[in-house]
Formats: sequence, C-alpha cells, structure tokens
Amino acid sequence: MALSSVCAQHLKQPVKLCLQSLTKEWSTLFLPPQHYVTSVQLVTCLHTSSCTTMADVRGKGKLFRQSFNKPEWFRKNNQNKKIIAKKVQEVVPKLPELETNPTFAEEPDVYLSEVEWEKRYTKHPRFFIGVMGRLAQLGHLQKAKSLLHYMDKTCGATEAVLHNFLVLCVRHDHIDEMFETYQKIVKMHDNIPAATLSILIEGFCKTESWRESLKFFEQLKTYDLIKSKDYCKLLCGALRHGDLQFGQELFNEMINKRARIQDDAMKAILQTFHCDTEDKHFRQTSKEIINKLLFYMREEIIYPSKEVADEFISWFERNQDQDWTAGYTKVTESGKCRQCHTQLENLTISDYEFQQIHNEVMEKVIKSKDVFLNTSPEELKVYRQFIDQSEPYDIVIDGLNAAHIDPYTNKSEQLRQIVVYFAEELRQRVLVIGRRHMLHGSKKDWSPYNMKWIRDIADCFFADNVSKDDPFLLYATLHSGNRAMYVSRDMMRDHRALLTPQTLQSFLKWQRSHQYVPVQIRRNRAPVIQRPLVYDTITQSNKRSWHIPVHDGLLHEQWKLPHLWLCVTESNDTHTVL
Repeated sequence: MALSSVCAQHLKQPVKLCLQSLTKEWSTLFLPPQHYVTSVQLVTCLHTSSCTTMADVRGKGKLFRQSFNKPEWFRKNNQNKKIIAKKVQEVVPKLPELETNPTFAEEPDVYLSEVEWEKRYTKHPRFFIGVMGRLAQLGHLQKAKSLLHYMDKTCGATEAVLHNFLVLCVRHDHIDEMFETYQKIVKMHDNIPAATLSILIEGFCKTESWRESLKFFEQLKTYDLIKSKDYCKLLCGALRHGDLQFGQELFNEMINKRARIQDDAMKAILQTFHCDTEDKHFRQTSKEIINKLLFYMREEIIYPSKEVADEFISWFERNQDQDWTAGYTKVTESGKCRQCHTQLENLTISDYEFQQIHNEVMEKVIKSKDVFLNTSPEELKVYRQFIDQSEPYDIVIDGLNAAHIDPYTNKSEQLRQIVVYFAEELRQRVLVIGRRHMLHGSKKDWSPYNMKWIRDIADCFFADNVSKDDPFLLYATLHSGNRAMYVSRDMMRDHRALLTPQTLQSFLKWQRSHQYVPVQIRRNRAPVIQRPLVYDTITQSNKRSWHIPVHDGLLHEQWKLPHLWLCVTESNDTHTVL
C-alpha cells in the first residue's frame, strides 16, 4: 500500500493507530525512524503539505522538525491541523513505552553476520537499495561491507547497491574501498551510468589519480549529462593538485557555459589564486580571475555562503598591491551601507525588461487557456475593456488578499484601512479588485458602510466568486505602466513558474520593486505595510568598493534575499578596484 494511502486510511483514527500503520509502512521502505514520533510528524506533514510521494516526504524534513518542535506553527492553519498537533502532544509523553527496536542510526558500525542479515531481510524488492542508501548517509562502512558480503552469498550485488556503496566510500573518504568498488562496476558495465560517473569524478579528484576523472568527465560530455557539480569537483581536484593552468581553463569554460560555481569551487579558487606573493605576473593573473568571478556572481545573481565570504575577506586583506578593509555589514531600507555609507544600486526595471515582462505575462498568464478554468472569456473581455478605458492606476489592490491580514478584525474594515492609506493619505489613484460576494456578504465580514466608503474613494472591479484574482491584478498593474504598484501578500509563485528563465529574473526584480505587502492592521492607526525594495540585491562595485550579499541562512521573509552583506573598501585613494 502506498504511503499516502496509509495516511489517508488512518488519519481519522487515534494517533497510536497511525503510528503502528505508518511505522510498518516506513520499515518496508527501509528509512527507519529514530523513534515513533517521526511517524507522527510524517502524518502531520502529509496532512498539512499535501505530500503524496516519498520524494515529497524527504523534501519536507525541515517541516517535520518545525511541526513537532513548534506546535504554534499549526495555529495559522485550519482546525484539522490543530487537532493533529494536539494529538501529537498527547502521544509524545508515551514515546518511551512505544520504543521497540533500535535503528541503524543508534547501532554501532559493526560487521553483521549472514545470520543477522537473514533476520532483517523482509523480501521487500527495494530492501538492499534502501538499506545501503541509509548506511551511506550514516557512513557505516563495516555494516555496508557485511551487507555486500551477504548479497554476494545470496543474490549478488546490484548496480544500484554498488552505486550507494560507492557514495559511502567517496563521501566518507574510504579511498581503497572506492577503488575496489570501481573495479567491480567496470566488470559489470561497458558503459557506466551517468550518476555513477559523477560520483567517480568526485572520488578520484580526492586522490593522486585525479586525472583519471577526466575520462569520466568526457564520458558525461558525450552523454550530454554533465552538471555544474561535475565541473566544480574537477576544478577543485585540479587546483588541489597544483594544475593551475588546467584549473584556469576549466574555470573559463564554466563562465562561458554559465555553469553554476558552487561554494567548494569558489573557496578553492580564492585560496589558490591569491595576491600574497612576490610574483607580479601571478598576482595580475589572480586579480583577473577573481574579478571575473565577482562579475560572474553579479550576472548569475549568486549569494555566497558565510564560509566563502570569509575567504573573500582573506583574499582582499592579503592583496599586496592594494590596501583593503573588509567586514560584514547590513543595509538600510533606503539602500545605504551601514559601514562605508555607499548608496547601493537602485532596483530599476528598464523599458526593455518591462516590455518583455508585459508581453510574456499577457501571453502565458492572461491569455493562457488555464485562466479560463476559473474565469469565463466573457468576464475577462469585460474586465479588459474596463481597464483599457480607464486612466492608468498608481496602485492596484488585491482586495480579498488584503482583507485577510488579521483574523480578528472585520474583513471590510481591513480593506478600508488599506484603501484609505493609499487613496487618501498618499493621494494615489487606486483600483481594488474583489469578488462579488464582498458586496452582498454578511455584515460581520463585509460591512455595507465600509464597502461604500471603498467604492467612493477608489475604482473597483468585482469578479465572479470562482474567478482567480491574480490575472486581473497583473493585467491592471502591467497595463498601467512601469510606475504602477500593487498590494498583495501573494508571491505569484504559480504564475512565475510559467515564465522563461530570462523573463523570470526580470519579473522577480519587477515584483520586488513594485509590490507592497500588508503586514499588520492597527486600530485607529495607519496599517503596517512593507514597502517595495529600492536597492538591488546583487554583487556590485564602484571605483573604491565591492558589496557582496551573503547567504548566512537568515533570509528576507517575503523575497528570500540575504540580509547580510560583505563590504570591501579600498583604503588608499591612489588605486582603483582590482
């Protein structure tokens, strides 16, 4: 029975039943929980996140911890989720009584006998693959060896099991075992699978035989399955073993092919191509490479980790030709660096970018066949005529979205406060997009007094109750030009997924610089509204400084952008940047 089916079958039964059923299902997949509470979290996660496959479940690992450790997280969700959270808390005290068999994570890494494996073997078709994958995660070499020995005596090791064992050897630096496994794989295959070739590149690049990985690399090229991580592992191997010329050629190839340079490769580049040497030619070469890396980070909008940023600090401070001061800082809302007071680049959209966004959104969102799943062609035609005949708007408000900020405040009162703020206090020309039920709803939610006030100070369009708001919102905002803004807490993720990668980057810039996000409604005071960003969160420089946004794990709540910046300024006025 599928995991999701088990959940659906037992969700309405007591949590203990859920535990028993899910733990049994979990064991057949051989991802044993540390204890029964993992199964409770699994029930909760599947119920709250619409997980339907094991891939979904694995991807929600953080959500498991969040939902268990922070029960208050469920208060933002519906009553069913609150009930499950409560049941979780009821079951948790009983965990010691429910604990039964130890898991791989709790057992020591010891060589198991064939008899012991015979006891554990459940005849499940993915038993060996799942167990070896789990052992690879834990780094249990002796147990993995004993499993291979058991398989050799019974059914023989399969390609997938050997791949997982190879992963264990490479990730945990068991080099001798890696070479032995490679020989087994060569005997088994004329053409090694792409996933295994990628692991072999990573493993061989850790050894003196790193040049052997070049043939794996070329094989991946012939398959047209080469990935950025393969470039990065090979680059690290070349630099680690002193082949700087090949490393530089590979780096240039990555730049030209726009392969993503990962943190380990960046660190290797910064540590290798330094300016702390008497060799002027090498210093000049290093400057050119690091300059190219910085502009690559700008073009590809890459946010380095804190570890990479530390390497940048070390690189600049070791520069013998220039005197640099480097340190971490934050940026004000207006876009000014708190350390050197440099004003960062404005977040602007060119006319060309705006037209590109306008055309693609119109084609893929507004005119898409999917839009008619929730909106009739006649209604959309009426709306477009309404917008085309109106003057351009300064502000377009998603009425239903703006009315659901505070669950304890009347919906029409919330919307009225926001409309009043923009229309009367800021003197903006406002369009409110809503639904028809807002005009005829209960007074508890939609007060006629508030709705009349809104219609007196702003233009309004009320769509059918089943219609989607987003296409209407986007159409009105884009049709009103590059200066028009919109108000919504919706991040438009569904519509962003329809755009091409190039237009998506421009759309994200437009969104960040044109979206007001309501945060809080306050009685007898102006609402708290998060303003659009005014500065661009990319690596940038002027004649005397570099500013690099750093991914330190603390991201902007709405936009998932870094708060932390690396500020690098030149102390000596006689030199220029790099």
